[in-house]
Amino acid sequence: MPAKYVAIAAITLDGKIALHKHHMSNWTSKEDKTFLRALLNKSDVIIVGKNTHKTAEKPLSKRNCLVISRSARRLTNKSALLTYVKPIKAEIQKIIRARGYKNIVVLGGAQTYTFCLKNDMLDELYLTIEPLAFGRGISLFEGDKNLNARFNLISTKQLNKAGSLLLYYKK
Repeated sequence: MPAKYVAIAAITLDGKIALHKHHMSNWTSKEDKTFLRALLNKSDVIIVGKNTHKTAEKPLSKRNCLVISRSARRLTNKSALLTYVKPIKAEIQKIIRARGYKNIVVLGGAQTYTFCLKNDMLDELYLTIEPLAFGRGISLFEGDKNLNARFNLISTKQLNKAGSLLLYYKK
């Protein structure tokens, strides 16, 4: 069975995942957080960007994480659960194969989502839309003229009375 890459993200109505790179996700609903934890519990490893990992270091410390960092000179095992790696598709996939990971969750931020999408490392996407707008901030994917992908909507679910929606897409 080949590895499956599943991205999970929460966005505002205006498509933002955060106000800035150190913005906590405390603006998402409790239902979104419950869904996130359940999906992470099913994962073998989480691919996460360095800033997102720093922002959520404590809850992620109990999980296998591959932290994508352009400043990583080489593969660096910080602990049994934490590995820093350069954003090179072949290197990341080599680690995933060597460690036998099958269920990979991509957790962000924008550079990480964009890298995984550009490198065909996103098979599915769970997107929670929260009913608020920031008016500014970081988009789910960074602008890239070579970024072109199509996903098919599989299901929608209203998470709460406030109107948080969970959308599930597959490539």
